[in-house]
Amino acid sequence: MSEILSERIPLELEGTPVSSIMIEKPFTCTQDCTISDVVRMLAENEVSSMPVIDERNQVVGFISDGDIMGAIAQHRAHTIFTGGDASMLYFDDQSLEQRIKDLKDRCVMDFATRKVVCARPDQSIARVAALLAKKKFKKLPVVDDEGKLVGVIRRSAITKYVFGILSNRGRSHLRRTSRGIEPATGPDNLDTHALSLDASLETPRSQGQQSAPRL
Repeated sequence: MSEILSERIPLELEGTPVSSIMIEKPFTCTQDCTISDVVRMLAENEVSSMPVIDERNQVVGFISDGDIMGAIAQHRAHTIFTGGDASMLYFDDQSLEQRIKDLKDRCVMDFATRKVVCARPDQSIARVAALLAKKKFKKLPVVDDEGKLVGVIRRSAITKYVFGILSNRGRSHLRRTSRGIEPATGPDNLDTHALSLDASLETPRSQGQQSAPRL
């Protein structure tokens, strides 16, 4: 199983937990998916990345469109060490289409990041924001103490949460709905013209996912 890296940052005593704005059911792929499966799921669900999970819903990797771009990118030259002082230099003369064909049946774990930085659901939004800024990530899986996926937090959700507070709406104007965390004008009315936090729960549109999630 891949190592889950969690920042050992003390929790804020009075911080809103990241679980209050995270996406609770993100899209995922399983560790036996092929690159072809992953590309299809990313395209159909209009996401740029997703956690890779095992049969126990534990995070074992993270795959992004950047990983796939790196796999199909043309490299001018490769050096292969053949033992001793000998090495061999060769040039990449494959077409893009040929590289794509060669990759389509490869396992996602051949390209996924295996040491995954994750947040905990009880970490404060401020602490997770610090982690995202430090690592320059756009999103993080959120896992429980057993490494099981419980959600995903995106940088855009934190930005919109901050904007809500700066707009004098504050936490009292936020509520959980079927779409996740949304601004509200009253206890029963949703202001459709107000800021919408990007923590939506979406119905999966692709096969090959065990828990139909989204990142």
